[in-house]
Amino acid sequence: MRITSLLALPLLAGVTGLVASPSTAPAQQISISFGTRLGPEIRVYSYSQERLGEWRSNYRHWTPVTLYDVNGRYYRNNVRGARPVVVYQYNNQYFFPPQEQGWNGADRRYDYRRQPNQSDYGRGERYSSDAFTFSARLGTEVGVLAYSEDRAGDWRNNTRRWTPVTLYEVNGRYFPKNGPGARQVTMYRYRNEYFLPPQDRAWDGSDRRFDYNHKPTQEDYRRARGHP
Repeated sequence: MRITSLLALPLLAGVTGLVASPSTAPAQQISISFGTRLGPEIRVYSYSQERLGEWRSNYRHWTPVTLYDVNGRYYRNNVRGARPVVVYQYNNQYFFPPQEQGWNGADRRYDYRRQPNQSDYGRGERYSSDAFTFSARLGTEVGVLAYSEDRAGDWRNNTRRWTPVTLYEVNGRYFPKNGPGARQVTMYRYRNEYFLPPQDRAWDGSDRRFDYNHKPTQEDYRRARGHP
């Protein structure tokens, strides 16, 4: 499934030098209880000049946004123990700032006290040849987890507590609203978390509320993340 990128920025001069990012101690693991309002996990990309344009000419089109690092993943909402990291947002995608020395201090809107460290930069996803911009009409991306009996309970006893919901998959990401090229996927919501149904064969057909015509595929199950 491909959608044409909405980005069309000019390519200018190359980049040189690296920003000196602050050193950091090993990340502390934060215990997150079921239903904690983290919001969906945010994918953060590495800066790409080819994708985003040369930063000196284009950074004013980007919006500084604070995300929160929880166990090496990024979320919009703060929780106790989370570390704030300022990134940029542009056309509904998030990315780390350039690592060029000249960028450091150049953007007065940016909070450099919360700039990424080397661990953050090491987690940045790379833009692939089929990467594209997601329409804002899809709504806010929803983080989808794998089913966990420890968190959601045994399905035989707890299914009725879960709410079947429909999300729309676009290029491996899930949104609450439909859009061109989107695929309908039914899953469950419980205590503010979205997760795929159990893969136990006995579950198949057991919940009359669930739309089995749009149940997840094996590709959905491969993409599902564990709890944070």
